Amino acid sequence: MNNYIRQIKKNVWKWENENGLFSVKKYSTVEQAEKIRLIHQELQQLDKPFILPVMESAQEDFIIQPWFKGTHSVDYGSERDRKEVYSLLSELHETNRLIKWEDSNLLGQFDLIAKWQNRFLKMKEISYFAEFYMGVEKTKMLIQYGEIALNNIQSFSNQDITILHGDVVHHNFLSNQKAYKMIDFDLAVIGPKEVEDILWMHRVLPAIDYDIYFLIHEFPLLEKVVLKHKEALMYPNELYREWLYAYALPIERKQKFIDQLIPYTNKALTEWPKLCYNLSHL
Repeated sequence: MNNYIRQIKKNVWKWENENGLFSVKKYSTVEQAEKIRLIHQELQQLDKPFILPVMESAQEDFIIQPWFKGTHSVDYGSERDRKEVYSLLSELHETNRLIKWEDSNLLGQFDLIAKWQNRFLKMKEISYFAEFYMGVEKTKMLIQYGEIALNNIQSFSNQDITILHGDVVHHNFLSNQKAYKMIDFDLAVIGPKEVEDILWMHRVLPAIDYDIYFLIHEFPLLEKVVLKHKEALMYPNELYREWLYAYALPIERKQKFIDQLIPYTNKALTEWPKLCYNLSHL
């Protein structure tokens, strides 16, 4: 067997040796790597683990895992992928019945409202940047939607605290058509299950034309969360994150990203009044 290593990202490599194919990730601190080891050690004990195991490593700031061959990132436009991913998230959240995640000092508490307030303020700070690319009126709408949502958002209950994956973007769920796996727990935290339900719905809504009725019909268990936290679903989280990301990109990468971000933003702003109307009438 060939021995080779190929860099995929700044701190991630694909490594093949006599024992097989692996992913290798270097963390900036040993503590971060220890968090990943803790999570995988606990989840690996489940009857049907939905994660890839962590291999032993002599270097404490490295995480080595088997390469999940023949896989692709899920597509939130696919009904099967949506249902499989939500099932995985539900399994993760339900592990609080078996594992006392809150006892670990490696997993911090998550405050969604504080994070969103900070993100809103940052978006206001770079509003001139957004105005340059999409005009004053659209930028003003984008800011107003966030302000209205934050002014009316309901607090979250601390009764169902569990581990949250922390980054439910589609490429953190892999499928080889036979199985689905959850990867990349770098942002894992402790918090209410309903917080991650909301963050996941934010990710899914653009893929289903922001149709909240369709989403509830497909996932009846989410209806209670939707009814309780309508304002949270009205907060334009995805748009803020993408515009802040665009602002921070180096100049040589900025324009290409913005060329994709503009139609995404236009679509969202077109659908947002209907989404807010439908939520308010549920």
